[in-house]
Amino acid sequence: MRIAIALTKEGERVYPGPFGHAPRYAIYEVGPEEELRLLEIRENPYAKEHGEEKHAKMRELLKDVALKVGARFGHGGSLGAFPVADRVEVGAVSLEEALSRLKERSSA
Repeated sequence: MRIAIALTKEGERVYPGPFGHAPRYAIYEVGPEEELRLLEIRENPYAKEHGEEKHAKMRELLKDVALKVGARFGHGGSLGAFPVADRVEVGAVSLEEALSRLKERSSA
């Protein structure tokens, strides 16, 4: 399973705003022993866009990702780019803290 974590421009913290406005995403693969391996840092060319067209672009950008992790998410339900079940809010914490929370969550 792949996970996308919304990052600040510097990449050391979870982006504090809505997930879709993050300038980049850390893409992790969850391995067989529940270890997280960084695959890439993916730029978000749609960060400053708004509206339904953006939602379609974001779904395409992250089509290989099963779980989205961010400080917060915008619209819910059918208006949002991602279903509620496929996302986790962790707040504007460090990337290290977000990864720790994901590991705790998977072992619970």
